[in-house]
Amino acid sequence: MLAGDPALDFANTFHWREGQQADFIGDYRSLVEWSVPAGLLTLTEVTALLAASQSASVAAEIIHAEAIALRTSWRKYLLNRTRPAAAANSEGGLARLLAERLAKALTNPTLLINGLKTTDVAPANLMSLPLARIALSIASLQLIPVERRIGRCEGDPCGGFFLDNSRSKPRRWCSMDTCGNRAKVRGFRNRMQAEEVGAKG
Repeated sequence: MLAGDPALDFANTFHWREGQQADFIGDYRSLVEWSVPAGLLTLTEVTALLAASQSASVAAEIIHAEAIALRTSWRKYLLNRTRPAAAANSEGGLARLLAERLAKALTNPTLLINGLKTTDVAPANLMSLPLARIALSIASLQLIPVERRIGRCEGDPCGGFFLDNSRSKPRRWCSMDTCGNRAKVRGFRNRMQAEEVGAKG
């Protein structure tokens, strides 16, 4: 959770790990469990959700598929937004998906209340809780003024998204301990190789 916002952390659940792209929410259970460190679900809610999903596996699969579709559209929008020349209509698909997800969530407003009494919500509605909270977090981030920048890690092949709150020069890495440090090491090696070539010449 390095992005500084759960909506961006959600986008980063499809990410690079050890040279390969990995999906960190590969099923409904992992979607629910990821939502705890993201700050979107309580442990009590997670217990109720996982119990409900055991007897409604098809519903769980549908909700997971909807989450993946939202993430795909969200990542596409973020890629466009963080490019130098972003497409003017890059959020068309995202806006439609968000409108659908928020409309469904608002039919049962208790889904948007943190720490709700899970016994007061029908199991079918309860299982969509993580998706409702994710959609709300994305919509909330979209309302943030433009001066709060969304950046993209310059680490190759990382490219993770983050909220850039730096006051001086723009933030370049998702984390200085990982991508930033690797870039420094790579830069140092390149300089050493250039000096060796220069010395031999």
